[in-house]
Amino acid sequence: MRPHRVAIADLEDRPECVHRAYLDPAEEWNGWACPYFERAEVERMAAWLPEFDDSLVYDEKSDTFRTTYDPDLTETFPGANIDGRHLYPIGAGSWTWVIVDENSEESTADASADAATKADERALA
Repeated sequence: MRPHRVAIADLEDRPECVHRAYLDPAEEWNGWACPYFERAEVERMAAWLPEFDDSLVYDEKSDTFRTTYDPDLTETFPGANIDGRHLYPIGAGSWTWVIVDENSEESTADASADAATKADERALA
């Protein structure tokens, strides 16, 4: 898996909606990317989801994030160890994720996410 910047289709112009994710180039869903995120990035994503009447709630016991948009169709995204990282497949196989131009300069959102990831790594050490 390789790191990429991704966003939900039509939100790629909003820096807070662009996230660092890991992608398997062979995995896609109906032409959309299937990203995997580190926990700090999922928590950053959870900050803007309420704008769309959704949220991600973390259940520590099962190490799973779940959506709240539709209580009858809750999506769950369990954590998994992949390539030495603990990742969550938020929206993989159901959300319209697109890869954001890799050649653009690193955004403020990416810098914040990288700093949060490093802080998490220090806390776990």
